[in-house]
Amino acid sequence: MGLGVRDIRWAPDGSAVYFRWNAAPSTNDIEEEDPWFRTNPSGSWAGEVSAEEAALIPSADIRWNATGSMAVWVSDGVLHLFDGTDSRAVVALDRPIRDPRFAGDGSVVDFQAGQTLFRYQASDGTMAVLSHRVTRTSPSSTDAAAWLTEQQQELFDHVRSQQGIRDRVSAASRTANVSAPQAIPVPDGVQIDQIQLSPDGVWVTFRARTPDTDRPTTAYVNYVDESGYAGVGTARPKVGEPRDIVRLGVVAVDPTVPVDSIQVRWIDVAEAGDQATIPNGPVWNLEGTRAVSQFIGEDHEDLWIAELDLEAATANVLTHDRDEAWIGGPPIQANYLQPGLFEWLPGDRFVFASERSGWSHLYRLDSDGTVSPLTEGDWEVRGAQLTRDRRSWLLQTSREHPSEDHLYTMPAAGGDLQRLTEAPGRHEGVWSPDGRRLAVVSSTSVELPDLYLQEARPDAEPRRVTSSGTDAYYEHPLVEPEMVTFEHPDGGPLWAALFRPAEPNAERSAIMHIHGGGYRQFAHRGYSVYGYATHLGFVNYMLQRGYTVLDFDYRGSAGFGRDYRTDISESMGIKDTDGAVAGAQWLAANAGVDPDRIGIYGVSYGGFLTLTSLFRYPGVFSAGVARAAVTDWAHYSDGWTSRILGVPHENPEAYRRSSPIYYAEGLEDALLITHGLVDDNVHFQDAARLMQRLIELEKDFEVMVYPVEPHTIQTEASRYDLFRREVAFFDEHLRGIRR
Repeated sequence: MGLGVRDIRWAPDGSAVYFRWNAAPSTNDIEEEDPWFRTNPSGSWAGEVSAEEAALIPSADIRWNATGSMAVWVSDGVLHLFDGTDSRAVVALDRPIRDPRFAGDGSVVDFQAGQTLFRYQASDGTMAVLSHRVTRTSPSSTDAAAWLTEQQQELFDHVRSQQGIRDRVSAASRTANVSAPQAIPVPDGVQIDQIQLSPDGVWVTFRARTPDTDRPTTAYVNYVDESGYAGVGTARPKVGEPRDIVRLGVVAVDPTVPVDSIQVRWIDVAEAGDQATIPNGPVWNLEGTRAVSQFIGEDHEDLWIAELDLEAATANVLTHDRDEAWIGGPPIQANYLQPGLFEWLPGDRFVFASERSGWSHLYRLDSDGTVSPLTEGDWEVRGAQLTRDRRSWLLQTSREHPSEDHLYTMPAAGGDLQRLTEAPGRHEGVWSPDGRRLAVVSSTSVELPDLYLQEARPDAEPRRVTSSGTDAYYEHPLVEPEMVTFEHPDGGPLWAALFRPAEPNAERSAIMHIHGGGYRQFAHRGYSVYGYATHLGFVNYMLQRGYTVLDFDYRGSAGFGRDYRTDISESMGIKDTDGAVAGAQWLAANAGVDPDRIGIYGVSYGGFLTLTSLFRYPGVFSAGVARAAVTDWAHYSDGWTSRILGVPHENPEAYRRSSPIYYAEGLEDALLITHGLVDDNVHFQDAARLMQRLIELEKDFEVMVYPVEPHTIQTEASRYDLFRREVAFFDEHLRGIRR
């Protein structure tokens, strides 16, 4: 049918825009093999690039030095450099390179590989090791052994003499090599990352992760393994299992100090108390005089932005966000213990993202500690990019309507927003290196993402570069949905996209789609995410069969602010399910649908909500298809689930309240359960446990297992089988048509 444009990259010198695009895809194509194209800055031509040129295309996280004269990035684990004229690969090691950044005068690049910090000199191509991890060995494994060692030193001149010789030889070697790498001693098994040398060369900071070795993993079975034997795969632990300990460490740079004498000091946020935190950073200001880190509470409810005093190994909190539900929001916000947007500006001030107003916005913290909002209102900033010179923002926001994303520019320190896009839909943009032009990917709910180029100013005329979609895509006109809102039982709003068939079937039947992923948005005028193409194809096929379709953004979905996002806190399957019932009632009252002929379906979280809707409200939905559904949240992942429900052994009632398996006795309507056996996300065990529960309750239900499929259906054969079964299932139970 067709694929849209993705992965937009400007050439570092601004001479071209690169993008990935498969203009004529087939079902056997692999996404990673999609070709790269390039166009000139005006967009007057476009063509496929060679493999040699594609290897030099910058990554999305390209980094510039302070003057904008050089840039670095990593592609396929190899360090690349733009020297102001040409781009080339400069360093390849036996392990992937990551986290490059300019240091010193802007002509040297620090980067990590493994657990080692390297420095590359762009002027002459030389490389040195700045710092590396070493294992700090315990002198004695037990108290008894330690006592015996001390006794040997006390009793024998020979032992003391040999130790003295070793110490003098080691000290002489270190003194003669003062440029040796700075060792970071940590216990065996501890892993380090985010290694940085301070701008003055006095300190090395790093993050240490101590894995919990007693944490059990989970397993799934591949019965169609190429070996002919059943293969067992391991996957993530379950929620509530012990977590890794992550800390921010600092050591003074002095290669003459013996490893056993190097002092590692740990930096914590005093305000966190006994709660563990996940540190990220530091990020140094433009002058190289201040370092700031983000610390996220392990319970996901606190985010501290703190300035570091490396000499004292302390963190002074500059601003703090607390959310009694959990910290999260659009991609610029801190999510899943990962840091939120943070950018230094000239004048020793920085910009950060927060939902403290109830909506995702940008804030500026000045050198005197004053915090000021740069954007505000009942809408979201969903994306934000600074120009290379740090003078202007490119903002992607829902300012016009929750179902649209438009682009705006704003001065870096705050000021008036200037709208750059006008056409309805979703617009995502990328600054040109000089900040004068934009590469924009635009789409609607029925039009694939395409590339446009325009000047970075209001009223600029965008020039279309691509037209995505095969002839087959345009041979089947797609139905554009209406964005609708209706009332939740609590009196608040709910959002959905309504697809009306050209000719409703005689039974006036309808189905409600429940999207997966939890925090996602499908009531949107843009081409959405998470399998949207396959979803849209199925929706339009059902429309051709006369079904009305409601694409429902339940409470907990993205796009509608903090309160909408967190309304499932400690109670998934309650308010979100109540909203689905309200959606069915709205369909009957406003869309000409027979209330006795409404079905519901979804994958992952959507499958979960299908189950809670059938189990908690029998008779509202006459049939439901639960694909790869979570049936008991105590069996899902820790990072996702604990944000919302806590952990089972501390908050068991939240898990009972939220898990479909505890409501299974309520099943009275038709249910089809589908699940892939090699699902390493929501494990097949979820489906198996629910099936056993339903069997013991003597309930009628149907099951289809896909032996070679993971969390979402990947093969054409299984996808066809799934859709064929779903259509037949809904036709039988909503229209009375048996095949």
